[in-house]
Amino acid sequence: MTDDDLARRLTKATHGGPAVAPAPVADLAHAYRVSRAICDLALAAGDRLAGYKVGLTSEPARATYGATEPAFGHVLASTVLQPGQPLSTADMFAPRAEVEIAFILGRSLSGPDTTAEDVVAATAAIAPAFEIVDSRWSGGPTTLAMLAADNTNAAYAFLGPQAPLPQDLSGLECTLKIGDKAIPGSAAAVMNGNPAAAVAWLANHLAAAGESLPAGAMVLTGTLCAPTPFTGGDTLFAEVSGLGNLTLATQ
Repeated sequence: MTDDDLARRLTKATHGGPAVAPAPVADLAHAYRVSRAICDLALAAGDRLAGYKVGLTSEPARATYGATEPAFGHVLASTVLQPGQPLSTADMFAPRAEVEIAFILGRSLSGPDTTAEDVVAATAAIAPAFEIVDSRWSGGPTTLAMLAADNTNAAYAFLGPQAPLPQDLSGLECTLKIGDKAIPGSAAAVMNGNPAAAVAWLANHLAAAGESLPAGAMVLTGTLCAPTPFTGGDTLFAEVSGLGNLTLATQ
């Protein structure tokens, strides 16, 4: 199966098609070629790249896949929900909610030597965010390469009001509420307490392919809490200290 064939199957699964049977993905280089092909298919169909997501930003998450570094995916404009827009779960398989800190860049960042301090200087604002993740693989990804090939499980994003960067990112805490469940979380879980380091990692990783992070890009930096399953009809509510609240209706 070619990279384009696999990309088309995963894309079809994203839009109501069947889950994709596990297929061999040789390594991360192969995985990111498939992920890039998925993005290219969307752009060719008229979509736009709104930004990126960084996953596996905590040690436990990396340990699950035997990873030594984070993984990234593309965030398409069509998957960024607007205020008041409900999330439809009709085409998803097993959606889960994450609470994240989104960085909005005021100027571009280019690796390979970008630091967290460079990210702070380039950031126009941050915002609390929901990331909705879902796997298009039948049974979910069983390897790091499968995860990355499927755009690192990216599904949807919803951003709250923008705010200036606080002095202490690691002190940000959250509570995710779904029905009678309350799931605590903290930015201390993200890149050892520095979500800006996730953006720096991404800039340096993209540099290897000759790419950079443009001004205006949005970067989701990894979940503060455990990814939590939900079903259509649930209302997702998150409170993030110092940044405010988020509410997202699902159907």
